[in-house]
Amino acid sequence: MIEFEDKICYGCGEDNPHGLKLKLQFDDDTKTAYGQFSAHELLEGPPNIIHAGVIASILDETMITVNKYLETVALTSELTIRYLQPAFIKEVLYIRGWYVKKSKRVIENRAEIENEMGKIVARAKGKYIEVDDIPQPE
Repeated sequence: MIEFEDKICYGCGEDNPHGLKLKLQFDDDTKTAYGQFSAHELLEGPPNIIHAGVIASILDETMITVNKYLETVALTSELTIRYLQPAFIKEVLYIRGWYVKKSKRVIENRAEIENEMGKIVARAKGKYIEVDDIPQPE
């Protein structure tokens, strides 16, 4: 897996006190990243519901994790999310994301979040542009 020295990533950074700190595993056979997440009250949007932007971040981070495990450095270029039902604060959510295809430098992945009842709360399609290195400001 590709690892970056930046430990303050909002999605997975272990040193970011305000981040999600997602810890995802990977299945090489199915090219699937998976894990669990439970949101605290500071991630609330409407009362007792996780903010839609946080759901988007979880889905994006999951698909980016797939790229990292496939040894590909890629940046998000397109993210399409379908919100199917609310995800609640402190509810255990089950996350999975998987590789779909690659053409030239564009990688396509998918991800879903499922609640404790086994219902999908959100699903996403993502396109990622492969880069040689992470761009930095000059």
